[in-house]
Amino acid sequence: MKYPSRLGIGLSTGLLCISLTGCLGGGDSALLGSDPSGSGTPTTPTENPNPNPNPVPVVLTANSANTDFAGTNREFEAPACSQNADSPRAGGGTFSVNLQSASGYNIAFTVFEPASFNCKQGNPLVLHGHGYGGSRETTASGLLKRLVDAGSGVISIDQRGFGDSGGTVRVMDPDFEGQDLLQILDWAETHLDWLRYANDKPVGNKKLNLVLGSTGGSYGGGYQLLINNIDPKQRLDAMTPDITWNDLRYSLNPGGAYGIKDFKPAEGEITPLGTVKSGWALLLVAGGESGSLQPKLQAGQVQALQTSGQDMLIRETLLRGSLANRFPEGAKAFFRYHSPSYWCDSEVPGAQTFLQQTVTAGLAPKTPPAVDVLFTQGFRDTLFNFNDAWHNVQCYRQLKDSKGKAADVRLLTHQSGHILPLSPSMVPGLADLAAQGTQNGLNEIEFQKPAGPFACGALSIQDAQFAFLVEKLFTPSEAQAIAKVANNKGFAELVANKGKICVSLTDDVGASQASPNSSVWVDENVFFAANGPSMKGGNTKSAIAPVTIDFTPGADPTSVLLSSAGGLLRYPFAPAVFPIDLPAGVNTLAGITTGTLEIAPPAAPLMNPACSQLNTGINTSPIGLLGLDPGCDPMLFVGLGVNRNGAWRLIDDQVTPIRGFGKRHVELNGVAERLADGEKLGLLVYGYHPQYLGTGSRDGLSPVVALKGSLNLPVLK
Repeated sequence: MKYPSRLGIGLSTGLLCISLTGCLGGGDSALLGSDPSGSGTPTTPTENPNPNPNPVPVVLTANSANTDFAGTNREFEAPACSQNADSPRAGGGTFSVNLQSASGYNIAFTVFEPASFNCKQGNPLVLHGHGYGGSRETTASGLLKRLVDAGSGVISIDQRGFGDSGGTVRVMDPDFEGQDLLQILDWAETHLDWLRYANDKPVGNKKLNLVLGSTGGSYGGGYQLLINNIDPKQRLDAMTPDITWNDLRYSLNPGGAYGIKDFKPAEGEITPLGTVKSGWALLLVAGGESGSLQPKLQAGQVQALQTSGQDMLIRETLLRGSLANRFPEGAKAFFRYHSPSYWCDSEVPGAQTFLQQTVTAGLAPKTPPAVDVLFTQGFRDTLFNFNDAWHNVQCYRQLKDSKGKAADVRLLTHQSGHILPLSPSMVPGLADLAAQGTQNGLNEIEFQKPAGPFACGALSIQDAQFAFLVEKLFTPSEAQAIAKVANNKGFAELVANKGKICVSLTDDVGASQASPNSSVWVDENVFFAANGPSMKGGNTKSAIAPVTIDFTPGADPTSVLLSSAGGLLRYPFAPAVFPIDLPAGVNTLAGITTGTLEIAPPAAPLMNPACSQLNTGINTSPIGLLGLDPGCDPMLFVGLGVNRNGAWRLIDDQVTPIRGFGKRHVELNGVAERLADGEKLGLLVYGYHPQYLGTGSRDGLSPVVALKGSLNLPVLK
């Protein structure tokens, strides 16, 4: 919802704000597209440089007086405004609802009423979704309690298959989870008489539109984008997705050419192959099955063994992926249909073909409607990494509404996210052994280090989300009053940093407090122009010259790259390192490295001349060739690293798989790091890495390989 009047939370108020790309409550500057100083200079392409000087006043009304439902028999649940709008009952109530979904299963959710009802203008509604394997909130706490106390209602949802909701988990399938979510919204509009409606963006023949926000992280971020992408009524006004995906193919099987229309490799290059991210895949399967089945079995619902848990198509994907050492082609199309990429990218949808059945997509791809979004993303996240956020932001900041105006799309980063919770410290006695090995020059044997602060510098992510939702869903006077009583840096930070990205540079931090100088604000136009690809398959326009990489087997044993079993055996020792010299005055990386890398055999006869035919046969076989791929399937895992205190370590624990002989375009996982004086940058190369726990080359004919190419680094000057 957009309010044309002045929001009233400017810098002059001395109030606090958030660490994002702009102001959540920034007065005329936030609404008319001028910079915070009042110069009137447009600062971002998401702002309208020619606002309507005579906007139509926004009129708000409660659902009980919504004329769009005239003649409709609505049965309000726990009515607050329809019986006595001048003197409504006390708010703050909580109740749970169970609906039967279109697919015949239960949909469960909990309604948190606003602390007090506004029966003249209504109360905004915010949806909340849990992470994968989780369940809904039944007691308001944290961000949900802050929203309720501020005057918003909240609906916390058990997604399909989880908690008290039935059916199998299909991972945000538009035809299953998506339809359940729309059904919840339809229920709210016909059963909650206190909902807020506005006249600023009605759809179809309606005169009013619901004032609606959403929040949640991971799986709880994916549902928000799904609603916006498929809802014909376009009911969402503001979203706050944290650490969520752009393309599940990339998240679970990185390395392929995804999201590119009519992809053809450049001359002399190969079509890149994906690599199953088996460490996370196994953890997600275990968490998903437990989160879906355990609550139902504890309640005595034995039939849940057949009706819940992860869908059989997902189980088939896991089994075939484990056997063939690669994702089935039909599964890639299935997971893309469940991703923002399906709606954002121009790639033609593939066939969702499984051994059990062929799935037909119920919805054709279309351009999503423009919507205000605060994306937040952890650089330490190894499941949905920074690249997911980059491509989501690139998609949504280019969208326009029916009047040609872009939405308010922002990005804030932090040092938390999906962290693989496995390390030597979890095994009795192994922690001491690993520490001794590290002291003697061995590699640290761990999936990744503990998470850092859930903040960008000193700015809490939750403060940012709260301030963003308040600015988008409440009137200017309401937002000003809320900001005055909220001890929240979010409001002022957004004002002070309009048109900027907050880049978190904290690393080596496992505590909850951010260290000094742990973040930097970067102009969003500069950042998106030079610190990552402008499109999938594109190159980063680095501010420095490309870096040449050359790992040719030679006399130095530390430069030898081992694949297959040799890579596994070498992992406990230090990785192969190619030192990178940065120009004088450049000490900060932030964004996505791109380039070309070629895996080559140390001698041409060691490469199977029939690799192309072999790959075709594997892709069409239900079980591949058990992933053996003789002479055709070397694997390496590469990432930028820093030499700190005499030891090399990965930046942000990010590694990218490179698979198969030949040259290919690469997009390394995004990182952000400021190097101190005396620290060195390098490309770290492994033949095996625990993040890909059960994945590695099974090609015994390619034990030693070479790696050559060039990289475009995302530096900040």
